[in-house]
Amino acid sequence: MKRNHYFFIIISMICIAAGQNYRWPTVGSKALSSNFGEFRDGGFHMGIDIKTLGETGWPVYAIDDGHISRMVANFSGYGKALYLTLNDGHTAVYAHLEEFAFRQKSILLTLQSINNSYMVNEYFKPQQFPVKKGDIIGYTGNTGASFGPHLHFELRNSNEQPLNPLTNGLPVEDYRSPRVHQVGIIPLSPASKVNGSSIPRVIQLYAATSGGGLQFPDTVSCFGPIGLTIEVDDKIQGAANKYQVQSIQLLVDDEPVFSLKYNELNYDQMATVSQVRENRFHRLNLGSFTKLYKLATFSSTTIVPEKISGALNLTPGYHKIEIQVSDAAGNTTIVKGTIINYPPVKIAIKNVEWLDNTIEFNIQPVTLNIPLTKVACYSYTAYGYPDEQLTIVNRKKDRSGLRIELPKSKLGKHGVSFIVKNKLGVHGSPLTWHDPNADRRLTEMDIDITFSAVEHKIIAQIQTNGFTSGNTALRLLKEDEYISIPLTKIQPTVYTTDILLPSLFYNTLRIDAFFDGDIERIIQLDMSPSVVAPGKITNILSKDNNCSIQITKTSVYDTTLVWIEAIDHPVEPKGGTIQSLIYQIQPYELALKDTIRIGIRYDRQIKDMPNTSLYYYNQKSGWTFLPTINLPNRMVMAGTLLSFDAIGIIQDTDPPFVRKVYPANGGNFHYKDVRTISVIADDYLSGISSDEQTMSMKLDGEPVRYAFQPLKKELYYYLPTPLNAGEHTMEYSLSDQAGNQVSGSTTFRVD
Repeated sequence: MKRNHYFFIIISMICIAAGQNYRWPTVGSKALSSNFGEFRDGGFHMGIDIKTLGETGWPVYAIDDGHISRMVANFSGYGKALYLTLNDGHTAVYAHLEEFAFRQKSILLTLQSINNSYMVNEYFKPQQFPVKKGDIIGYTGNTGASFGPHLHFELRNSNEQPLNPLTNGLPVEDYRSPRVHQVGIIPLSPASKVNGSSIPRVIQLYAATSGGGLQFPDTVSCFGPIGLTIEVDDKIQGAANKYQVQSIQLLVDDEPVFSLKYNELNYDQMATVSQVRENRFHRLNLGSFTKLYKLATFSSTTIVPEKISGALNLTPGYHKIEIQVSDAAGNTTIVKGTIINYPPVKIAIKNVEWLDNTIEFNIQPVTLNIPLTKVACYSYTAYGYPDEQLTIVNRKKDRSGLRIELPKSKLGKHGVSFIVKNKLGVHGSPLTWHDPNADRRLTEMDIDITFSAVEHKIIAQIQTNGFTSGNTALRLLKEDEYISIPLTKIQPTVYTTDILLPSLFYNTLRIDAFFDGDIERIIQLDMSPSVVAPGKITNILSKDNNCSIQITKTSVYDTTLVWIEAIDHPVEPKGGTIQSLIYQIQPYELALKDTIRIGIRYDRQIKDMPNTSLYYYNQKSGWTFLPTINLPNRMVMAGTLLSFDAIGIIQDTDPPFVRKVYPANGGNFHYKDVRTISVIADDYLSGISSDEQTMSMKLDGEPVRYAFQPLKKELYYYLPTPLNAGEHTMEYSLSDQAGNQVSGSTTFRVD
């Protein structure tokens, strides 16, 4: 702890930059671990996190004249927090504090005693606790949902909307420009293509050849409506952390078409993070991209101005793209590039000639008779794995096409994908080749069929584990017709559809995958998708009728397709056993506007099984406890989800376990070394419960007003006075979220 203190060390850190309205809130440091607007699962970071050198107990100051209007103490969330209403109408929030200043601390202890609880949420009138700028009101800590000692600080306006402190009177010196890593391009309609394909693309960036900044590596070929996304972060000198930028602006042909600013947020708009962050790339672990477009069905947000879209439906021809990315200090990085809007050129291999050491391919345009100028060749194994970029041994023009020779030694058991561009910079349609002698019979191959979401629309993909010739299609069986949807081979073993409108699947009874090769093969898909829409309640059942989800009127942004799949080989939970089938809600990449309701029916043998709940599978932390309502009369466990995850019923079989107790059992301690008594526990599956009613601590038989740090999983009590010499006993108990309990005691001596 750093109390009483260090004013002589920190004088330089208290200096207020010219023009700054407020005093910096702590002398702990002016370094940040997180800033305003950073993406969080389920929302945004609403303030700044100020580092405190890994220590607690640094003084916290009133940033301006005002009064303490609220005091909070809890185990989760902000822990101990003070709300300081300023005379200018703003409110400053100081969270994760270790202690309050003396007057507030006395009030806290009184309220906890009255409530017989650690929990406090008290509001005060202006005349009760007035403060002056620079008054010490508390000390930094690590209480609540805090990953380590720091001060979480917020500045809110009179409507309780968080403001960016770095642009509202509390700037930080920053000389480094934002970093831009990649640009993504999202097709937004069934006709849209990016470099000849319907699949969203990610473009690497290079240092600009002149003027600084970054640039696209080449002209990007697009057709139809598209949306741009960008992977960015910010850096500040002297810190390894990554931060959110402050603003992004998109210009097309020097005209602004989209902008966003992290200057003001709204607690009611936390869920809009899924429409600001590109959810497909995020869920597939391809990066954290920010959308530079806002679709008409998206919710209002303080980040993006009203009546602004950013979705690009460009006229034919070349277009200049410029993206300006700035941080709160005004440092700016500019990305420039060129997009040509034109339909993909259909190309074909006219003939293949086997030479002594090479194979020659004659590639010609079928439409738009403009000379082909560039071709890149990539080899793939028969199982669909990318191998290498092939060196073109010889190359020459042939009318409007190209003749190229590739080394025969590289193609024996490999297929080839050709990436072709013409003189205008327009990409060709996907083109692949494999040795016909390497064909496998359709009946011998494994075939994987997947559907995924692209901004609420659907794209289907089929992958085989071998080469095959012929055509591939999806067939939708309806009451009185078959609808055939062709697939395009984009790699030697991969086929995709164009982007599909969900409405295409209305009243579909069955979906088949059809292959026309050496023989015909039809695979019936084990899925029954439902078309869901905003403003409508839709109930969806799994094939076995044991899993149901309800899409509410507010669950989705737009009309889309939803279905439930049973998972054959789920990940086994540590510390528990699976008691139902595991179901994956699809499409996994879909961004939800609001929660869905889910229920899983269970067998009679589970009805009275203890410590059993719903769990969903989180790709970062594995199986995660889901607050569950057990409906024994219906034999259903129910809950809500804000993302499409795998879910099932799991019994938590292992109780929590204790990692450390202080003072240790049987130990002898000097009284000055025992300022705190504590227990650190852990749990393999459901996690330690933060509910005050599920834990207890006694010292020498008397209950104490303990605290709990949920991330450290530490139950602790600060001793108000030193312990008397002699023997003392601490008793404790904690539970996990499923109801398993651990308890124990430690006896120690104090000298």
